[in-house]
Amino acid sequence: MAQDPSLQQEIKYGGLVFLQAGDLIGGLFSYKQHVSVEFSHGAGFSDPTAALEGGGKHRRHLKIRTVDDITTIDVSSFIKQAVKG
Repeated sequence: MAQDPSLQQEIKYGGLVFLQAGDLIGGLFSYKQHVSVEFSHGAGFSDPTAALEGGGKHRRHLKIRTVDDITTIDVSSFIKQAVKG
């Protein structure tokens, strides 16, 4: 995915977060058993394979537990939905 100049990144909340126009859109967080790719407004995303986890009002996340998950979970489709065009 090409660099988008409207995106900023910061180390915050124990991980790497991404902001667009000052609004938090998501982040990457490392845990002992997985890496979490989190989306601030993931509840509104199209998710035909039910890959997103979480039951909050807005936030959803993907858990990358194995090396195979990197290629089998379509992370880029969720990132495209998170980045407002």
